[in-house]
Amino acid sequence: MDLLIVLIALEIIASKFLVSYISFYRQEGAYEEKNPLLKWFLNRLHIKHDEWLSFFCSILLVGLAVFILNSFYNAVAYQYLFIFSGLFTTILNLGAAHSSYFQKTNFITRRLLR
Repeated sequence: MDLLIVLIALEIIASKFLVSYISFYRQEGAYEEKNPLLKWFLNRLHIKHDEWLSFFCSILLVGLAVFILNSFYNAVAYQYLFIFSGLFTTILNLGAAHSSYFQKTNFITRRLLR
């Protein structure tokens, strides 16, 4: 189970890296963070248009989540919740990466933009 949690954490980080990398090199306009909590945090710090900071915040949050999962919430139900939410997050990140690479919406981003 621990190996699966580590692999899911690496998938989340890799998919967020892909989104940041594609957004950095295939920029039409200014990058805007889609996550409302992170967007609020970056606006409070007066930081705009930084996709790499978003990537590093994601690394920090995933690392913190894995630490808390292994330290305090080590029940199997919490581990399954992390696995399913991690897979969902990875799918959303890969959909966003695909959308920004091809410069058009796909079935994932169309559902999110509704």
